[in-house]
Amino acid sequence: MLAGSLVFYAYNQWWTISIILAYCFMGWSIGLLLARVRRRRAVLMLGLGFNIGVLAFWKYAPFAVTAVAASIGVQLPPALPIESWVVPLGISFFSLSGISYMVDVYNGSFKPEPNFWRYSLFIAFFPHLVAGPILRAREFLVRLRPGELPTRPIAEWEGTFLIARGYFKKVVLADTIAETIDPFFANVANPTTDGIWSLPYLYLYSFQIYFDFSGYTDIARGLGLWFGFRWPDNFNWPYFATSIKEFWRRWHMTLSRFLRDYLYIPLGGNRKGPFRTAINLMITMLLGGIWHGAGWSFTLWGLLHGVYLLVNHCWQALPLQAGLKRLHGGAAYAYTAFSVVVTFHAVCFAWCFFRLTDFDDALACVRKLAVFDPDKALAGGAADFKLWLLLAAYAIATAAAVVISRGAPVSSVGQQLRSLPMLRGFYWGIAFGMLVLALTLAPGSQNSPFIYFRF
Repeated sequence: MLAGSLVFYAYNQWWTISIILAYCFMGWSIGLLLARVRRRRAVLMLGLGFNIGVLAFWKYAPFAVTAVAASIGVQLPPALPIESWVVPLGISFFSLSGISYMVDVYNGSFKPEPNFWRYSLFIAFFPHLVAGPILRAREFLVRLRPGELPTRPIAEWEGTFLIARGYFKKVVLADTIAETIDPFFANVANPTTDGIWSLPYLYLYSFQIYFDFSGYTDIARGLGLWFGFRWPDNFNWPYFATSIKEFWRRWHMTLSRFLRDYLYIPLGGNRKGPFRTAINLMITMLLGGIWHGAGWSFTLWGLLHGVYLLVNHCWQALPLQAGLKRLHGGAAYAYTAFSVVVTFHAVCFAWCFFRLTDFDDALACVRKLAVFDPDKALAGGAADFKLWLLLAAYAIATAAAVVISRGAPVSSVGQQLRSLPMLRGFYWGIAFGMLVLALTLAPGSQNSPFIYFRF
């Protein structure tokens, strides 16, 4: 499993195998040292410094050099590989897995792994390697130890269904949306897009990044089940969140819990008064934005979500909010719908700075939210009726599945295969039918990588 994972990782960037092996060796060594030396804090700082330092070098060196040179008015020599700089795939994800392991060993919540190969497989196992979910040692490494290693797949139908659903989300929904919206975002500051309303494109990008990333997570979790491992989900209907706080409990949940448990809570969380709570929130979301990439737009994206969370905290403290929570019946449904709409639009606005890493392009997109020509507002890809029909059909099919299953998770539905064998063929037909649909409906001209591969 480890050999196959390393071949998978090194397939397109063979030289990066040395980086991931260095991460594996350092994390494993630090874990053992933490159990044997007295100056444990210094050892932990060494391990964290390595993980964060190497990550910072590969992800942020070109941006830092360019920013410093621009601030002091120095022309960079052409020999510097700024334009050709390549960030190793998945370095952010396996860095965080290593950090969580070292901190858990330091805190005594996990015993250090004595076997280098098992630890390396925990870091480098191919399904979750390049885009998560971000796994903790107790969720995966413990299952690799003697007596715990699976000998057969588990939940075969669930794994197959997740892979099929993830493949459908990616190649049919996300890639079709990308084919439609990429020309607009590539020319958002160009006069050729003047008068076009940017809001529908932000809607579509919101759906694209969700289908793209949750699709990858589905595939990773499905492959994990095929190998006998059950991993946590990464998404739980995030665009139905009624607040930004709830959104981050539903979106990229393994990153959210990492930021909460290894950054926000150690900073003091909400235990040291309102002012420190605000500072801790802003630091956490700022670093969450920077983690996604080098650039001022990612920084602003993180700061925006920090401000959103502060507003959310202030709103929760108002007496009016307590009164609204006591609503019932139609008034309660109306308030919930209003909260979902406001939260979704706040998230869409922030996506503008996530999608457009050039600051001028992002500002042009923001301007076109309010300044557009009514006669050509919906021109271009946003007016593609077939795309909206495809999204509506997927929404209706999903809603029907939720109603039929009474809101039960996929894992519960899969368990019915044993209790209701008459449904076995029907369930397997759904899984393979989604794969056939994905192959049939995938746009032939689009072959884009997963969005989160670059993080």
